[in-house]
Amino acid sequence: MRLVSISMLKPDMVLARSIYHNNTLVLSAGRTNINQHIDRLLARGIRSVYVEDGVSEGIDIPDAIKEKTRNTCKKVLRNTLEGCISGGNVSFKELNKSIDDIINEVLESGDIQVSLNDIGAADEYTYQHSVSVSVYSLLIGRALKLPRKHLTQLAMGGLIHDIGKIEMDQRIMFKPGSFTKEEYEYAKLHVTLGYQRLQDNDMIPAAAKLIAYSHHERMDGSGYPLGIKGDDLHLFSKITAIADVYDALTTDRCYRPKWPANKAVDYLIENAGTHFAPELVQLFIKQIAIFPNGSMVLLSTGETGIIKEQNRGLPHRPVVRVIKDAQGEEMKPYEIDLLKELNITIVESELEIVRNNAAGYYPGTKGYGKE
Repeated sequence: MRLVSISMLKPDMVLARSIYHNNTLVLSAGRTNINQHIDRLLARGIRSVYVEDGVSEGIDIPDAIKEKTRNTCKKVLRNTLEGCISGGNVSFKELNKSIDDIINEVLESGDIQVSLNDIGAADEYTYQHSVSVSVYSLLIGRALKLPRKHLTQLAMGGLIHDIGKIEMDQRIMFKPGSFTKEEYEYAKLHVTLGYQRLQDNDMIPAAAKLIAYSHHERMDGSGYPLGIKGDDLHLFSKITAIADVYDALTTDRCYRPKWPANKAVDYLIENAGTHFAPELVQLFIKQIAIFPNGSMVLLSTGETGIIKEQNRGLPHRPVVRVIKDAQGEEMKPYEIDLLKELNITIVESELEIVRNNAAGYYPGTKGYGKE
């Protein structure tokens, strides 16, 4: 299995994971001739899919939670948050059940390096992002050996952290391109609006409400809304800040395509100590796949390969299945363990290969608040 851009779809590829839009099945796993549905997928803002083909046969892409659990949680989360916004009598029974399921699966996922490449439509971003932030936060919480009660609060906070965005002007919040200064100031209000919406709800733990309010605070005090810094920041706020930014960077957005995982990790490392807690960044990096299974890479030999599996504790030295020679010609696949072949390195990830060839550069994060 591997994750490919829909622009790379070929007739011999088989859809490996089902695609949903607003809880409705768009294409089911096992579908062939997926390339005939490119326009249909693009219309829903879906830019990449999981496929099975000859070169990716036998490659497993581990996830911390099951696809069914993720889709159920997104559906429940949508109903719960929209109920909160409308002011109705909302039951948190289903959401608490989803939180329990997520925690159980994260705790049972074992010693794997995960990559949460959830395939979602553009207009489902808030719910897709919130579930991923919750899972990423739990990975850090698990590494810290937090008690179950704290994991529950952390997971809830991750799920509701962006509730304030739901009732804001969606034309501004999801506009293509960078915010103006005025739009950025408006966007920052989502933390205050979200906290106000949650403040009087006795069903939500205080720590989860705090996450909604403070997940954009930074270690050096440059964040918002209060400019809290250092040791004054709650542990859960520090954790969620890392999960929030990493998932935002590695997910397609309306104003920019997603970053490769390795570049997002570089961003976290570069901003550790100023924006993010360094010790938590290091814990997080150990939980994820910097070069995810199924992704394509360019090696220092000039050959192109697909990541087959990880070497635990050495995320830059995975096992690679080589599929093209230095001239870009397809060849009989063979595997290289970069832990053993120390003279060979990964020089570019799949997204870098595609974008460098197409545009001659790697897109940055210029503009207000557009991580």
